[in-house]
Amino acid sequence: MHKLFKKSLSRSLDPKGRLMLPPEYREGLCAEGGNGTFWLTAFYGRLVAYLPEDWEAVTTQLSSIALPSPRLAHFKTKVMGLAQELTPDAQGRVRIPQALMHEVGLEKDVMLVGMLSKFEIWDLARFNALSIEDVSAELAASGLNISL
Repeated sequence: MHKLFKKSLSRSLDPKGRLMLPPEYREGLCAEGGNGTFWLTAFYGRLVAYLPEDWEAVTTQLSSIALPSPRLAHFKTKVMGLAQELTPDAQGRVRIPQALMHEVGLEKDVMLVGMLSKFEIWDLARFNALSIEDVSAELAASGLNISL
């Protein structure tokens, strides 16, 4: 697994909906032969940025579902249909498409969250509203024993 995006920090979108990526993220996008591009899509109220090869794996898996339920078909349509390939400009900015901003309610202030091989972009108020609940039973059911 790539460990390219470890840092989390808040940022502000400019009036044109552009996000300045931190240097560490730009370096991560260019690591291991990358050219700086990434795929951005919406999942469960946040944007998720994938390296191209990881996005290819996601779309391959979603495309392999032969007869999805209407609910799963709608999920697949949104996730794949809203996805955009983005490349930072010379200043390290990316313009987040309006459809993606609308889908997850991005306003001006956002939180970038490093998730090792990908990163998430949350509306800051939505991120701050997240609560940490007791998920020990779910972790155990997944075979994880994490000492926190």
